[in-house]
Amino acid sequence: MGKMYAGNLPQADEGWNQIGKCWDSDEVEWLVFSRPQDHTPEWMTIKIVANGRARHKANYWLVKNIETGQIGFARDYVHMRDGRPELHAQIEAIFKKVSKQ
Repeated sequence: MGKMYAGNLPQADEGWNQIGKCWDSDEVEWLVFSRPQDHTPEWMTIKIVANGRARHKANYWLVKNIETGQIGFARDYVHMRDGRPELHAQIEAIFKKVSKQ
């Protein structure tokens, strides 16, 4: 099954807000957090974290422009798309839902 890693949940007092959650086929709950960047508030730092232990990787980072939808620092997002396509699809759905709010 591969090496297991623990998710590192962000602290609420650091400005993180949970914007969504989903489950993967390994029955791991994934939580999606965001917070605005200090220097450019239209860019949000996104952290996607396993709520517990997950195989191979338990934390993903990216940035997203809330005005244009552009993804930056996409290396982790590409890794997720290639290694966990179902999780990637669910995260995309969360982003679409949040952008409509």
